Amino acid sequence: MDRVINGVKIYNMNIFDNIMTFNQDNLDGDAFDYFGTRITYGELPALREAYARGLKLAGVKEGDVVTLCMPVSIENLMLLFACNLLKAVSNNVNFLFLKDDFNLYTQDKGSEIIVTLDAFLPYFTEHLAESSIKKVILMNLDDFLPAEKKGMFLDTSEMPEKMQEVFNVEQIMDCLQNLDKIKGVEFIRLEDLRIAGEQSDIPLDLGPTDLDRDISYFYTSGTTSKPKCVVYKEYSLNAYVEMHAGLDTQNFVGERNFQCIPLTHMTGERVCAIMPLARGGTLVPRPIYNKYTFAKDLSETNCQCAVATASFYLTSVRQGVISPTALENFRRPASGGEAVNINSVRKIDKWLRENGCTVRFSLGGGASEEGGATLVTYFMDEETKTNETGKPLEPYVHVKLVDDNGNLVEENEVLANLHATSPAAADRYLNNPKATAERWYVDENGTKWGVTGDIAMRHADGSYTIMGRASDSYVDENGKRVYLFMIESTLDENDPINEWEISAFRNEKGGYDVVGQVILDPDEAEPSAELVKYICDKYHLNAVKFYKEFEIGEITAKRDYILLAHDYKGYLTPCEDGRLMLVDYSENGSTVRIKTGRNFVIPINEKKSEEDK
Repeated sequence: MDRVINGVKIYNMNIFDNIMTFNQDNLDGDAFDYFGTRITYGELPALREAYARGLKLAGVKEGDVVTLCMPVSIENLMLLFACNLLKAVSNNVNFLFLKDDFNLYTQDKGSEIIVTLDAFLPYFTEHLAESSIKKVILMNLDDFLPAEKKGMFLDTSEMPEKMQEVFNVEQIMDCLQNLDKIKGVEFIRLEDLRIAGEQSDIPLDLGPTDLDRDISYFYTSGTTSKPKCVVYKEYSLNAYVEMHAGLDTQNFVGERNFQCIPLTHMTGERVCAIMPLARGGTLVPRPIYNKYTFAKDLSETNCQCAVATASFYLTSVRQGVISPTALENFRRPASGGEAVNINSVRKIDKWLRENGCTVRFSLGGGASEEGGATLVTYFMDEETKTNETGKPLEPYVHVKLVDDNGNLVEENEVLANLHATSPAAADRYLNNPKATAERWYVDENGTKWGVTGDIAMRHADGSYTIMGRASDSYVDENGKRVYLFMIESTLDENDPINEWEISAFRNEKGGYDVVGQVILDPDEAEPSAELVKYICDKYHLNAVKFYKEFEIGEITAKRDYILLAHDYKGYLTPCEDGRLMLVDYSENGSTVRIKTGRNFVIPINEKKSEEDK
């Protein structure tokens, strides 16, 4: 039966049927455009049922956990809908999770079937024989391509280096030719399964929906190094759509939405796929995560909306102007999931203007466990929004600030812990009652609040700025907590720094050295002893290190904060005689300091992570 949560009426239907109710007059509109293959809204129901019947023929039944390990694609979203129709649970996993800990993400979740990209298979074939997996369903990026574009992904020359490794044709073919050696596992082509589903009359249950049913597993950010399994119920997805109904979200029927965030992320599923479909938009999937071609792809696909990590935009800023009209149709340049300092936002806005976009950069904020963006900027004045400053999605999403003792903070412009409540929030962490109790609580009024882990401040206009994570801090010798993101936010836009991170490392005195990890603007400055002293003096830093660019996390496709937080060697601090001291830190606080010569050449770090090596 229907229910009301936080004032939102949630109808007793699955998410696909909910989306289709918004598109009854848009059946001829394009739901997908995959490199020229177009699928209309009118064609979606039959496509979903074909996949659902195919899965049912493969043995999937109500309550089964189906592991989906797929790139951004038509197939991924349609399989989410198909699993939902069969009342199965979709287990949404990044292939690098599977590569590193296969059984944790399959056997421990009770999954016996996995749908994956053939290019991902070589990374976990060695685990299959001893796993719970009985069936592997393989998709290929060619499957929905127009005839004249089939094989286009064989050319890996423009892919990022890590993706070239994944799409190694010889490696993929060798793996596929040796599948018969893996005993006890059946391999099925997803395209064959879809065709079998189209030809089958096996019955499907199209009846009422159980809103309290577990429908999906997602995982918390890989930046934590210990991701937790987040469980969502049927009502959560419907609530996400319904709480936007009637609001002017500046989305329009027919607008093109560039998809580059995998559906293994909650942002990818809800913000980048579910919401655009509910608004009658066209999804433009791009399965290869490539920040180096992001700007060109946006221009060539003529997309009006895109949600991408901030690093994509900042890379594009460094690449410069495509043309004065390249992004003239771009109406929603959006990001989320990682803090962006004001200086970087200004640079992104300038780059957008120079390429013809008349709308400022928008950011969503808030933890994915709350069901999507908790704070949004697109309701704000174009002149006032800055970095992760937004308003709750009123009247349905509510936030509050509390101090470390749980007391309500009512003053403005005060740093405090951000708690949020949303009708689209997750239900729990799977089989982890302790973590669930730490993450959610119910107040005296019966409202379920989430502890986001973010530190924020409220402004007089009712907006909030998420400054950073509570964990991005250290306790000084006086027992005071120092938030490193507060130093990052002071970056002067006139300084020759494109991006930076601030970290704190234990030193030999038992305290902390606060260091700057800096990407310079190459058009404005080169590393020098004078610049090291200038940065350290101005921002009260103990040392700095220069980078060509920051590593991007393999799993999150965001800046690799774990790597930066453990990058201990090669820092520079100024000496009184104008020379520099080379400083190497360590995990345990031991520090090596060596004074450099006067002709010391300051390095720019280009090292790869240990896994890349």
